[in-house]
Amino acid sequence: MKNKKKNLIYAGLAVFTAFICAVSCTDRADYYKTSEEVSGRITLWELISQQPELSTFAALLKKVSYDRILSGNQVYTVWAPENEALTGIDPNDTVAALRVVTNHIARYASPTSTVEAADRTLYMLSAKKLLFSSSGAGFFLGGVELDKKNLAAKNGILHTLKKQIGFEPSIWQFMEAAGYDSIRSYLYSFNKRQFYPNASTPIDYNEEGMIVYDSVFLDQNELWYLYPDGIGWLNNEDSLYTMIVPDNKAWKAVYDRTFDYFKPDPNLVNRDSMQAANTRYSIVQDLVFRGAIHPGSYGETDTLYSTRQAPIINPARLFAGLTPVPVSNGWVYPTSRLNYELHESTIKPIRVEAEYASGRWFNPTSDNGSIYWYFSDLPDVSKNYYLYVKPSYSGAQPSVAFELPDVVAAEYDIYCVCLSQAYVENIKDTTQWRATRLKFEIHQWDRIGKKEDNKSWTTIATFSEPATSTKYVTRPDSISKVLITENFKFPFANFREIDNVFRLKVISALERSDPTTKFRNEMRIDYILLESSR
Repeated sequence: MKNKKKNLIYAGLAVFTAFICAVSCTDRADYYKTSEEVSGRITLWELISQQPELSTFAALLKKVSYDRILSGNQVYTVWAPENEALTGIDPNDTVAALRVVTNHIARYASPTSTVEAADRTLYMLSAKKLLFSSSGAGFFLGGVELDKKNLAAKNGILHTLKKQIGFEPSIWQFMEAAGYDSIRSYLYSFNKRQFYPNASTPIDYNEEGMIVYDSVFLDQNELWYLYPDGIGWLNNEDSLYTMIVPDNKAWKAVYDRTFDYFKPDPNLVNRDSMQAANTRYSIVQDLVFRGAIHPGSYGETDTLYSTRQAPIINPARLFAGLTPVPVSNGWVYPTSRLNYELHESTIKPIRVEAEYASGRWFNPTSDNGSIYWYFSDLPDVSKNYYLYVKPSYSGAQPSVAFELPDVVAAEYDIYCVCLSQAYVENIKDTTQWRATRLKFEIHQWDRIGKKEDNKSWTTIATFSEPATSTKYVTRPDSISKVLITENFKFPFANFREIDNVFRLKVISALERSDPTTKFRNEMRIDYILLESSR
């Protein structure tokens, strides 16, 4: 019997929705109403295109299709740089044009009257936060003084600027730079634009009687928040991150070195695309860290955790030779060589807590016993719990199996960490101390055409020793880290999949010749551990 694994969930969705409301729902009445200042008879696009001193900005708007957006019904405020402020912009560079345009437009009507009493922080369409403020008779956005003010259109307000508002890229936008095509194309492939009716307003009905919305669309990316694989909200100006960003050279070197480790089950139809996707994900999974990271503050024994809570020992080595680049929401460390070791980025340690029900296989009848989990406050007991396997009768050989998640096609050293009764119960009388003899099996599930609840397992490896050996015998007085095998290579990767294909079975192998004064057939299992052999 097995406790079914839970499907991946989008745990970050609630947080993302809250962020949406902060950006899109605040002052909603102001967003949709036509204020006294918004009383023009022409659209913002028509108003801008009629100003000769805004011809360069108008060309940029048209280049990125914002002429159509500013011709619609949604209310915007535009702070348009005049021609002399845009002399260095290449009108054929779409990325640069989009940055300029979105960094000078915000939703809602924002006439100067809204900042006469108090300064306001505005979210621009570039996702940047800029301060709309006044000083004396002047008005400023992001520190740049307005020239013409409060030109009214029927869908918003136009102000003009003598200078351009500087654009500081976020971590997410930094990857748009030349030389980072590989990581950009992978991460940006998860971009989605989603319609949010709660942040939109009904304005009419169509011929079929369906509601027509003045629509709000917001961009998102699955790898920002996907549980448990999300790497962080790298576009969020309210968060602070540090990211190591590999250029194309570094990306190719790691991809070529690790590709074979993600060889999938040969029976899968989509195996080629799965291998490529998993290799790419393994490269980016632990490149992001929360806060501003200063490598010089770490020693060789310090630990740094990625946004996925993966531990990195000796972070100074990871950042060695890299120079930080400040961005709007943290730091970027560009690199032409990733300093990760294989066991940190690809062949990661796998720890399976025995007390966890998910992925554990046990049948009281066929496994000859019963199981219980117990709490322990001993400092060396992992997660403060362990699994107790009690035999159903004195000569029984009870067993239990554990699925092994996220293995790759690499060589592992495999351990089973067990506890003695004397250790967890603090038994001082040495005559009461008992050891346990173990044996192990590694199983593989042939999942093709079979449902998960009816898994049929095949033994692909067995590890046992004769009664004369002490290799798989636990210590009677303490913790035993039993080395099951070295350099065991799984036939293929089973990485980031809902169903685990491999499992380890642990069996209490009491021999007839084992004296009851020294051995017992019960087991206390703390966890299973797989570590890279390299």
